[in-house]
Amino acid sequence: MNLAIGEKIALLRQERNITQTQLAEYLFLAPQTVSRWEVGNGAPEITLLPRIAAFFGVSIDELFGATSRTRTEDLVAKYSVLRDGRSFREAMGFIDSQIQSIDALLKNGGGDLTELEEERDQLEAEKTHMWIQLGREAFQRAFAIADRFAEKTEGDPEHPWYLKMRLQRDQLCDNIGRGREAVAQRRADFMERPSQTSLLRYFAMLGNRQDYEEILEAAEGPAREMLFPPATGNLPIWLELIHAAAETGERGLIEQHLPQVLEVCGKQDEVDFLLCLLNVYEGEELARVKERLRSLLPQAGLNEYFEAKVRERIGATPAASSQNENGDFC
Repeated sequence: MNLAIGEKIALLRQERNITQTQLAEYLFLAPQTVSRWEVGNGAPEITLLPRIAAFFGVSIDELFGATSRTRTEDLVAKYSVLRDGRSFREAMGFIDSQIQSIDALLKNGGGDLTELEEERDQLEAEKTHMWIQLGREAFQRAFAIADRFAEKTEGDPEHPWYLKMRLQRDQLCDNIGRGREAVAQRRADFMERPSQTSLLRYFAMLGNRQDYEEILEAAEGPAREMLFPPATGNLPIWLELIHAAAETGERGLIEQHLPQVLEVCGKQDEVDFLLCLLNVYEGEELARVKERLRSLLPQAGLNEYFEAKVRERIGATPAASSQNENGDFC
């Protein structure tokens, strides 16, 4: 519990062996005035607070009995209300400084270790809460942008970002707590107006939610007309299906259909499909998949970041990449 300001003044005075008369002389007041503050009969005028804080060598927050914990809670609450970058940085900066101070004490063996660990855990919890709030805010803003775009381009499927932004909007539905509603809508859209676009949005939404079994089930129904024959236009749908098969261990589906799919793939698309197999195959089969990926990377036209991630997964360096144009995944 925070102390009343008079109680805090009394505590600070006693800790420093300062008399009421000495404090009163510093403030040009009668000792009885300080005495009244300390017993709760009145409080210092606001103009005196900076001088009292300076006299004891504390902040005004400390003078009012505010602890670092209270300060943290206040800053987190402030960000929760304002939701602006400045409040976020202020709160996170204060939390990080408190954690650094605790880490220093823990390292040097200062203070009660149990209490310090508990305080550190509380600060980490507040930090996690802040990031979650920031994430929710970011997702809401991103969804609003995608939603406005979808409304603006309704009826214009030839727009270069028509499908991409709708897929992003669908994905964001999960992040803002509307995933189940969005899946039902995507399924209804496909059943009412079957097309490669409506099927891709349905499969992609299921994939985002890791509902892989439902993708496999849907592929056996009306979706088959959109899947066969494999062609450039339906490769994104096939990627969702092959990924679902890989995640559920459906090797039969992969080995039956992937060779036909790869026949119509460009090199970049082939990289995407082969990456699905890394968690499916083992031994020599896995080695062949990795070797094929190594041969594709120099020619696939991937961005630098994604290529580096692929190389990391397959244990390849640029110098070690093979230039072999031919190779089978199995």
